[in-house]
Amino acid sequence: MDDPENTKSYKSGVQMLQQAADSMHESPNIICKYICGHIMTQMTATAGIKKHGQAAVDDLLQEFCQLNNKDVFDPIDTSTLTTGQKREALRAVNLIKEKRSGKLKGRTCANGWSQRAHYTKEQTTYPTVSTDALMLSLTIDAKEGRDLATADVKGAYLHAFMEDFVILKLVGEAVNIMCHVNPKNKKFVVVEHGKKVLYLQLLKALYGCVQSALLWYELFTGTLVNMGFKLNPYDPCVANSQVKGKQCTVAWYVDDNKISHVDATVVTDVIEKIEAKFGKMTVTRGKHHVFLGIDITFNNNGTVTLTMKEYLKEAIADSGTMDASSRVASTPAKRDIFLHERPVCVREHFRCVLPYGRNACRFLYETSPRQFVPKISRRPFRALPCEYAHQITDVSIRGAC
Repeated sequence: MDDPENTKSYKSGVQMLQQAADSMHESPNIICKYICGHIMTQMTATAGIKKHGQAAVDDLLQEFCQLNNKDVFDPIDTSTLTTGQKREALRAVNLIKEKRSGKLKGRTCANGWSQRAHYTKEQTTYPTVSTDALMLSLTIDAKEGRDLATADVKGAYLHAFMEDFVILKLVGEAVNIMCHVNPKNKKFVVVEHGKKVLYLQLLKALYGCVQSALLWYELFTGTLVNMGFKLNPYDPCVANSQVKGKQCTVAWYVDDNKISHVDATVVTDVIEKIEAKFGKMTVTRGKHHVFLGIDITFNNNGTVTLTMKEYLKEAIADSGTMDASSRVASTPAKRDIFLHERPVCVREHFRCVLPYGRNACRFLYETSPRQFVPKISRRPFRALPCEYAHQITDVSIRGAC
């Protein structure tokens, strides 16, 4: 998922994303290397180790230590597995994320695409707080002068237990690192096709499994209910509770939480109860917050100001395009936006379509209507080209998988 030949993380002279999309169906191999080499700062563990050496190994080691300490999996004796179980084992995806600051971060998840055929949509779909509910909640917070805190649960999915028997497969260098973290795994290592392989049973909801998000939602919701909260009938990711005669509200998007009450001690108490269950959180208090890419500032006159300038700057920087201030356009749509041929839906396009689609989703999120907050910078005319860009990449990704 990166360009192994690229020794630099960022280069100048990167073409616009629309130009990349126009050329995608003509020369997929070249455009794949071009986009992945410039846009995606996330790479496979093998490529990361090749590029960054021991620094990448250390970051993966830290990630594996966290998984081991949280008892996320148990090693499996391969003699107890059938050929079908080995074939259906989920491949572990070990990634190295290189941030613009140069800092590395190891990440491990499961490739859960093969699970989709075994579950219905109802078994894997999970709710997230709606934009309307979030905007209304922020408006109420500002009007009532509530104390507000935003908090992030670390390793959220890893707190939920996996209900089904799911097998994870580690291959290559990842096996050596896992055995270094826990030497007990060494006796379960086997060699397949000349590579070291380690099969693990997932005990916790690892990122990438199709049921992980829903399992976390049910766990977190049950925790709030046990604390005395009641789910809002109009949005299942908003919960309210009457404390000291006033309403306390928790709104959440997966592991990101917004907690508010007129009494700051009540907010602190809620945070402490959540931390007692899920561990120390990253908490922000005060009048300025960054939540779901939105910069939130509470004013002294009972209003709230929302902007997404920093979110857009980050998306533009990640896309590899030129600095936003160096070029002005009335619309992101070219004259021939609907005329060029869509990318062919083949597997080899997946690697180059994915980063392009990620940024299309980010820009599409920014263009969504927020009619409840007049001050927010919104450009409805951007929605059409962004939606189209999202659609062509979505079709390509589905076809490739």
